[in-house]
Amino acid sequence: MSKKSKALIASGLLLVAMGAGYLSYTVASSARAKQSIKDLQSIAYRETTTAPVTEAPVTEPPTTEAPETVPQPETTAPVVTTKEKDPYVSPIDFEALWEINPDIYAWIEIPGTDVSYPILQHPTDNDYYLTHTPEGVEDAPASIFTHNVNSKDFTDFNTLIYGHKWNDGTMFGKLHYYRDEQYLKEHQMIRIYLPDRELRYTIFATVVYDDRLITSYYDFTDTESCRAFLRSIYGNRDMNTIILLEPRATVDDRLITLSTCIKWQEHNRYLVVAVLTNEIT
Repeated sequence: MSKKSKALIASGLLLVAMGAGYLSYTVASSARAKQSIKDLQSIAYRETTTAPVTEAPVTEPPTTEAPETVPQPETTAPVVTTKEKDPYVSPIDFEALWEINPDIYAWIEIPGTDVSYPILQHPTDNDYYLTHTPEGVEDAPASIFTHNVNSKDFTDFNTLIYGHKWNDGTMFGKLHYYRDEQYLKEHQMIRIYLPDRELRYTIFATVVYDDRLITSYYDFTDTESCRAFLRSIYGNRDMNTIILLEPRATVDDRLITLSTCIKWQEHNRYLVVAVLTNEIT
């Protein structure tokens, strides 16, 4: 056998070994991340409450085209404020979570899905939780987080909540199931838990958007800028965008926008936009 052939075989074996090593690392990393998430959930949910039942679809549902929307009058989505007879007690044990990381300030849950995570915000570094877990470790799958331009009480017109799309479904990995309109209608509510209240949002749009930094591009303290953002959502015509006629969001509402990446589309983001419809105190 020639030296060239031996070199090619050696290179091939090296590539196979490297591939196997990377695969092993990825599997181990995924298992470690899922266990970490389960540990956080078990700490977060008080002993008197039950963590949400999750589902794990095997394959993504088929893509559906966006329905044609009919212009509607701008009527604010009504917010029902429910005051409990006894003082509100969050089902999330924030005291225990703050011992792990004081940057945890809220908890997001989408009933019937795998989304049940703490929301974090670093006081000075907006990119910190792009690469760090809720425990403050630089590792996958990082965290669900907001930028410090948003207040922590969700009183802004639009709060942007970021998370990675991981292939194993963790973090915002399964938001893309919302490309199916039936799935959207069956999982339309998002709960945000705070220490002193619960906010319930109703999803009205799932949108393929560009990669602009929305909180920098739009000034959400300015009414016309808020209106421009809504026009960019309602006017979106991407085939993977879905706009529901109800509830209809206006500049007088409070929104959250979940943002994640799109595989093979590095200059686009997938947004799930919801409007506040119930506040429990």
